[in-house]
This record gives sequence, C-alpha cells and structure tokens, in this order.
Amino acid sequence: MFDSPVVSIHIPPDLRSYAGGHDEITASGDTVGELFDALCHEYPAIRSHLIAAGGELAPGFAVYLGPHSIRELAGLSTPVEMEEVLSIVPVGAV
Repeated sequence: MFDSPVVSIHIPPDLRSYAGGHDEITASGDTVGELFDALCHEYPAIRSHLIAAGGELAPGFAVYLGPHSIRELAGLSTPVEMEEVLSIVPVGAV
C-alpha cells in the first residue's frame, strides 16, 4: 500500500499540544527527515519546536530510532525500516 516504511513516532508531553494532543503518530518516509516532514505537514505548529531554522534537529531534543540516537547515525538522513519506532526525547530527560 505504501512505498515508504510506516513508523510510529512517540511525541513527548512538551510537544503534544502542537501535535493535536497525540502521544504517538504514524508517519511514512524513507528517512528520519522525511518522517519529520510528514509530521510537520500534518501538524505545522510542531515544526518551530522540533526543527531549527537551518533545517536541522532543534538542540532541545534527542531523537532515537529504536535504541539508537540519530545523532550517532546519519542524523535526519538516517534511513528507516518498516515497523520501527522513532522517539523524540527532550534533552535532559531520562
């Protein structure tokens, strides 16, 4: 049905008001950046909180694809597979 993987994105409490109150959203994309594009297209208010002016991940958040930080992988260019989970975590949260 979809050409790109469908991934669950976990939204932290700090950002839920910008994502329609959802704690989890399903999006489709081949990379983490494409997932964020889909998320921000559906919920435009979240963009300024999640994506910095230069198009990179905002410094106040860490993003994990499964157990791996995307900063340790290929950042927003990190490829995603079917049924993976992307978690957005405020920096300093444990």
